[in-house]
Amino acid sequence: MFLVLAAALAGAGLALLLRGGTLGLPSDLRAQPVLALGLAAIVLAEWVPGIPGKPGIYIVGTALLAGGLLQNLHFSGAFVTSLGLLLTGFVVLINGYLPLRAEAAEATNIEATGLRQMEDEETRLGILGDVVPLPIGPWVVSFGDLIAAAGAFILGRELLAQRAEEGLDADEFLEEFLRADRSVDLTTPPVVIDLTDNTAESVPPPPLENDRYL
Repeated sequence: MFLVLAAALAGAGLALLLRGGTLGLPSDLRAQPVLALGLAAIVLAEWVPGIPGKPGIYIVGTALLAGGLLQNLHFSGAFVTSLGLLLTGFVVLINGYLPLRAEAAEATNIEATGLRQMEDEETRLGILGDVVPLPIGPWVVSFGDLIAAAGAFILGRELLAQRAEEGLDADEFLEEFLRADRSVDLTTPPVVIDLTDNTAESVPPPPLENDRYL
């Protein structure tokens, strides 16, 4: 799963570099809680040691994540990512573990622990397990991981590019501001409000003291 996550981040970073915008998910991304729960379950099964029932957790997480992606086929890369995830999840389902080929383990000097177990003569469809050693770092991945990583790169770029199109960046905001019509019509006379009360009767002033002798 690390390769899939790295590919998605690389695609998102490329979209930010080329298109600009801000980090965030587009508004039309569906089943976000399902996607988050599925991703968390896969990460828990692969990376957290000492968790019982890792194959079951991995299968459930794969089903949730792939199912959530299949609800977002309007994004490029969603189908390819789900296909790769399902291939790896299927080999875990039929074997009860993720097969690790001995040659790949020796080439990268890693051991079969947790979800992984060494491939043997009873392993079914071992070709779908971890059989591809990566040239960088002690990592072995499956063909499903490679397919999912290719789709995740496209999907990450698509999601961030869509996010950039939903909002205006600084340059677009300045352009819209400069094109705005801010003219004021000076021919219209101002509105004058008369606050005097013309309905009240005028009251004569009181007589002065000397007026009594006139």
